[in-house]
Amino acid sequence: MAKPCDFKVTLYPAHKDGNFVVTKYDLFGGTYPTKELTAAGMGDLVDQVTHFAMEHGEGCNASVRCLAPRKPPGFSKATGNLYFNLRTKEELDAEESPKGENAAA
Repeated sequence: MAKPCDFKVTLYPAHKDGNFVVTKYDLFGGTYPTKELTAAGMGDLVDQVTHFAMEHGEGCNASVRCLAPRKPPGFSKATGNLYFNLRTKEELDAEESPKGENAAA
């Protein structure tokens, strides 16, 4: 059985733009959902991160930081590209604009 390790997960806003995924980082004053968790193995870690991101419900890039002195085997591969709930830029713009705004034109 894998040794439990502590991790910190931060969810950054993300969306799809064509074939690319765009993540927005606000370095000055940005607050993002974070959670500290303990996982025993990479499968358990990815399951907990997925659950946290699905509860958040918005498009996001999950950044996982290992709080242990040494990263467990397979950490980089398992946590390298964790994107959830991605929508296209057009879908996001349609949600933000009030209905009927384009009808007046």
